Amino acid sequence: MTPKHIPVLTEEVVKALNLKAEGTYIDCTLGEGGHTRQILESTDLPVKILGFELDSTAIKSAKETLRIYSDQVVILNASYVELAKESVNLGVSKVDGVIFDLGLSSLQLGTQDRGFSFRSDSPLDMRFDQTQELDAWQVVNRSTEEELTTILKDLGEEPYSKRISRLIIKSRPINTTGQLSKVIVQAAGRRVGKIHPSTRSFQAIRMKVNDELNNIRKGLDQATSMLSEGGRLVVISYHSIEDRIVKKYISQASTNCICDPKIIECVCEHKAFLKSINKKVIKPKLNEIELNPRSRSAKLRVAQKLLD
Repeated sequence: MTPKHIPVLTEEVVKALNLKAEGTYIDCTLGEGGHTRQILESTDLPVKILGFELDSTAIKSAKETLRIYSDQVVILNASYVELAKESVNLGVSKVDGVIFDLGLSSLQLGTQDRGFSFRSDSPLDMRFDQTQELDAWQVVNRSTEEELTTILKDLGEEPYSKRISRLIIKSRPINTTGQLSKVIVQAAGRRVGKIHPSTRSFQAIRMKVNDELNNIRKGLDQATSMLSEGGRLVVISYHSIEDRIVKKYISQASTNCICDPKIIECVCEHKAFLKSINKKVIKPKLNEIELNPRSRSAKLRVAQKLLD
């Protein structure tokens, strides 16, 4: 049985959103509805939430989770990169807060036929959107050695990217997650310890399949454009690559000039449109990590929209 997904940093998320009566909010990564449910349970204020989710299996679970809030929640089977267009189609042009939870859900990790986890032997898939063509099998079996090395190094920060890519090429075709994990463990030459040798490579391949880094950048732009003055941008990330993108985005959006420091006079004409709310990244407390070990790597950043 797939474990129920436990949303992380829920108290901190609710506080960060700074909920207000008649407010409209967007959950860009609805998943099984955990954060949206916690937000609605935390307040008696009349608020509405638009939930975006690509995974049709997760949507089925979210509908059950949010059944009693059906009059306050609209669920869209769409990507957050289409956030602005889809919201406007529903008559929503501005919102009071947006949340991103960029991690994998327990449903995705626990569903054996999706290929997200190396802990079970399943087909190489890893697609969030089951209708898209590109999957993990194609990335693993059709990429060149140079392409694979770049994917593992840049998206997974894998120190043995060349060695792993070389053995993948020699071992192809590779059809399942179990086969791929064995190749990675063999190539890396590391014992299976607290952090499994396949972790970084699986992360990298999944991110490539779903174009995650580009989508995060697009999603942040979309979300910020939808925020009304004083609206909050709330983002939870789980590894350094994602967090660097979010941190850089908020930093640049909070700065009036983004010119090269060597330039004496500003020529970029950039104007700050966000204000960082937490100068220091917010992390789960020890009691939350004990209850939900998957929360240990979560990082929360919050920004507020300035006057347009």
